[in-house]
Amino acid sequence: MIQSLIRLARRAVGLVGIALLGVLVGFSLFTHVATLSGHQLFIVGGGSMEPSIPIGSLVLVARTDPLAVAVGDVVTIRADNGVVVTHRVTRVVDLAQGRFFELKGDANQSPDASLVPARAIIGTVEQYIPYAGYAQAFLSTGSGLIATLAVLGALFLAYLLLEMVERPARAGPASLREPLGP
Repeated sequence: MIQSLIRLARRAVGLVGIALLGVLVGFSLFTHVATLSGHQLFIVGGGSMEPSIPIGSLVLVARTDPLAVAVGDVVTIRADNGVVVTHRVTRVVDLAQGRFFELKGDANQSPDASLVPARAIIGTVEQYIPYAGYAQAFLSTGSGLIATLAVLGALFLAYLLLEMVERPARAGPASLREPLGP
């Protein structure tokens, strides 16, 4: 009975470790391939686009010609003060100074206070992964990376310890393994 519990625990720890490692490798590959393909990743830090894009989502933004941006597109902009915002285009306005956009968060009652110039457009949102921004933010810090590696290390050690405990239990008592006779 105890031997089967130990075996079950070892397998569970092994599966959790492999799953966590797989998720980390997949996430890392996604973020690196996205940036290598010319996209940019941003973390949605506010709830203005909910429920369309939940807070904490990781958005994949493709560089876009501002002349190709249309009403209904979700764009990411960098405001003059450096703040990055992801909102939906509600109106395109061509003025003597150039093209401008009226933006609005899906959860907001009214459009943003001022028009956004075309030069502020970073690109259009192609995809988003709900809540993956939290993981990105966590893994982007030294302490987050160390904590993740520590969890992986602890799972590996737990697996090895459970395997060491299981091995002698599988072999049986030492007195039964010794040869009989002189």
